[in-house]
Amino acid sequence: MLDERSRDRIQSIERGVEVLRAFNDRQGPLSVADIAARVDLARPVVRRILLTFAHLGYAESAGGLWSLTPRILELGSGYFASSSLPEISYGYMVDLVERTGETCSIGVLDGMDVIHVARVEDRRPLPDSVRIGNRLPAHATAIGKVLLARLSDAELDDVLATAALEKHTPATVTDAERLRARLVGVRTNQYDISMEELHPGQVAAAVPILIDGRAVGGLAVSSTTVRETEESLREVIIPVLFATAADIASAYRNANPQLFRANAR
Repeated sequence: MLDERSRDRIQSIERGVEVLRAFNDRQGPLSVADIAARVDLARPVVRRILLTFAHLGYAESAGGLWSLTPRILELGSGYFASSSLPEISYGYMVDLVERTGETCSIGVLDGMDVIHVARVEDRRPLPDSVRIGNRLPAHATAIGKVLLARLSDAELDDVLATAALEKHTPATVTDAERLRARLVGVRTNQYDISMEELHPGQVAAAVPILIDGRAVGGLAVSSTTVRETEESLREVIIPVLFATAADIASAYRNANPQLFRANAR
């Protein structure tokens, strides 16, 4: 674990990353004042950071509003290398969508958020569609709960200590002890089913992608209450998810032997 108090951290880089993250939602171009309020930095500091990104070709302004340029995509391109989890998984996800007729996603855990790193849509797009890179609350999603369930008790204590378990629908679990109890069942069953916990009318089922007992990601199928019930998710979707997750785990391990060599000894 990195030392949060390390003197080796470069504050200007941290501030630059915070400015980039201010553009994470779908609200479009932002003013310097908007960004400064989001990242809690002085406007002159934000302006200098934006001018630096503009010099590098990662940001541009028009009419006093700032936006990111397509060049920003190159910063994340290394993550999507041919041996990465998203690239390895894509063909299996396409097959999963064809078999189930539902949208498929892969996410990884970051604190109490799930970052979606891969997604294949069914021909019937879901409302509030998730894009690659979007964050969703782990406690309100099936994919989040299967990843939280793989944490050790100490790790779970750490993330829950400062977690704000926001209520998104009447079905959202917002009590930490109830969430812990739910995760015990998820850890035993190796899957979770979320019925309208994040958005009304939307449901999901998820399983972990496990290599040597470690979750490298979570695999989920998302749908609506019009198309799926809790029973159909459990009886039809979950078995397909388990099989697909096993295939992805095997392929990912074979493509990255250096990552798992130590565990194999």
